[in-house]
Amino acid sequence: MLSIAAGSAGGQVLALAAAPLLARIYRPADFGLFAVVSALAMTIGTVAALRWEMAIPIPERESDARALVTLGLAAACGTGAVGALLVLLLRDEVARWFDQPDLAPWLWVVPPTAAAMGTVLVLNQFAVRHRRYGMIGRRNLFQAVGVVATQLVAGVAGLRSGGLALGFGFGQVVAAGVLLRGARRRGAAAGGARFRGLAAVARRYRRFPFLMAPSGLLNILGTQLPVLLIASWYGSTVAGWLGLTQRVIAMPIALVSSAVAQVYLAEIARAARERAADGRRIFIGATRRLALIAVPGAVAVVLAAPSAFSLIFGPQWHSSADYAQALAVFMAAQFVASPLSQTLVVFERQGLQLAWDAGRVLVIAGAVSAVALADGSALIAVWAFGLSGAVTYGVGWLMSLRVVTVASRAARRAASSPRLVPQS
Repeated sequence: MLSIAAGSAGGQVLALAAAPLLARIYRPADFGLFAVVSALAMTIGTVAALRWEMAIPIPERESDARALVTLGLAAACGTGAVGALLVLLLRDEVARWFDQPDLAPWLWVVPPTAAAMGTVLVLNQFAVRHRRYGMIGRRNLFQAVGVVATQLVAGVAGLRSGGLALGFGFGQVVAAGVLLRGARRRGAAAGGARFRGLAAVARRYRRFPFLMAPSGLLNILGTQLPVLLIASWYGSTVAGWLGLTQRVIAMPIALVSSAVAQVYLAEIARAARERAADGRRIFIGATRRLALIAVPGAVAVVLAAPSAFSLIFGPQWHSSADYAQALAVFMAAQFVASPLSQTLVVFERQGLQLAWDAGRVLVIAGAVSAVALADGSALIAVWAFGLSGAVTYGVGWLMSLRVVTVASRAARRAASSPRLVPQS
């Protein structure tokens, strides 16, 4: 955890420190274009490897794990090729959807970025399998360095309309290169598996592309689809204000919650295996500790955002302060509920997880669209995004609480019930 967190923390601090400088180099409209490109790339990239990567740590035989690496890398490359074809056919139409003429030439960044993201996911899981945690930490750091350096250089060079998107894509390529070097040392890239072996492994783990890929797509759409809708309804400048808001607020949340999530996952998984009766106590204790951070953080955002955003980022970003206030409750709910959502997976309630992912997409997208169709302002749409998102995370928390409570009660009943002693 320390090996991974050190690289992640360094990368997050670097990105956060560069944000005020980037806000003065790039216009809100430039951040709006970046919000669209990055949302599309992250949505596609999350499932680019068809979730083969999630199976890589599972096989006992190393040859099967390498076959899964091959399947994942092939799927990522195929996704990039299909994406390039779609950009060739639809780039002008997509630019018209978002009313951003400058978007069309920069949509070419999406396919290679998504393919690189899929490659990173595959090679990262291979590194996890072999416990190369230091490499994962270095990947996080070098990725952030690649993103920030490219964005700064592109902005100074005058590529303001797409410099942010270009930097984001280059960072993914850097991360893939760092992991690929380690994978070659482990032999994942040495020699291809035979087709027959690949087919057998694909059949064995077919549930991952058929079930986990749709679930992963719904999960990422829950956070990225509202951004795309707001960009489509209200234009690039509004999307830029929202993008900077999410970038600034989400970084510290992601850093802390990811560390908490890893610790909680270890504890709740151990409880599920050995002492399920303690699951509810662990869940409530983690909730209490997360809330002690989330609630004061949300209050600080509401009180400090109006003066802080204008002072740090400049007067053209004053509207981002209003958006930060609108998203404060959402970010607090996400901070508490997101790490604890792993409870459903640990207790093998993937059906509930899939239902929650689908419901979150429908509720948040419906709330934002309803405001836009009623001619509501952009700020009201962001409030709808924030409040509906907070409600869905609250529902997710209640679902996890219900599951862990039922499991704890069942374990206590099993422990207290008299055992039958066979008679001789």
